[in-house]
Amino acid sequence: QQGDQVLAVDAEYGIVLVRITGDGYRGVLAICRYPELLRLEMASTYGTEGELAGKIASDHGGILAMNANGFQDPNGKGNGGQLAGWCMAQGEEHGYHFGGDVYQRIELSENGLDCRIVPASDPVGEGTYSAAEFMPALIRDGKKLENQDWTGEQPRACIGQSEKYEILMLVIEGRYPLEGILGTSVNNCSEILLQHKCMQAINLDGGSSAMLWFDGEYVTQSSSSPLRYTGGRPLPNAWVYG
Repeated sequence: QQGDQVLAVDAEYGIVLVRITGDGYRGVLAICRYPELLRLEMASTYGTEGELAGKIASDHGGILAMNANGFQDPNGKGNGGQLAGWCMAQGEEHGYHFGGDVYQRIELSENGLDCRIVPASDPVGEGTYSAAEFMPALIRDGKKLENQDWTGEQPRACIGQSEKYEILMLVIEGRYPLEGILGTSVNNCSEILLQHKCMQAINLDGGSSAMLWFDGEYVTQSSSSPLRYTGGRPLPNAWVYG
């Protein structure tokens, strides 16, 4: 309906993947019909090192996955083993809140129907089953939250929910200037998501961590040349659907 190219359809799991393109960027949006199939999963080696999103999803029976929290990354050499911030994976807490009102949190109930975007400093909402913290918030209650800081052309990863309770996973590729693929701003990500009737959305860790995996393969490319086709960087956790 939005005129996007359809890349894949999985009727069993209610997934549609569409190509997202624009001036200086490209990416993939996953539209997922059944919110109860989404949860946050931790890497099996969390605390020591991270794992790729596809490995986390495969270990937990998922068919679709994307990156979630950021991780401690001293000198750009972090191994994804330690969270930067806090999360809740199936009701179990990990990490710690930080960033005051700067960091934001997405909270989802077990059935996925109750989705909220709140400051990380707020108490965790009752009934929260899966949650992750990063910044900035993009859309709250159907209204775009214009951002004045994250306006650069960068690879992005965002997650949200539509007015029909569909889960929306958006990954934008970038940092390939010779190909004209630079990335985009968080404000443009909001516009893309609003075209799909998004009601709640948050920006997640971008850059070379931003990856989308579906049915055994990565359907986006990492912004890091050495990791371009291998799944990006190891992660402490991932959003897993299926």
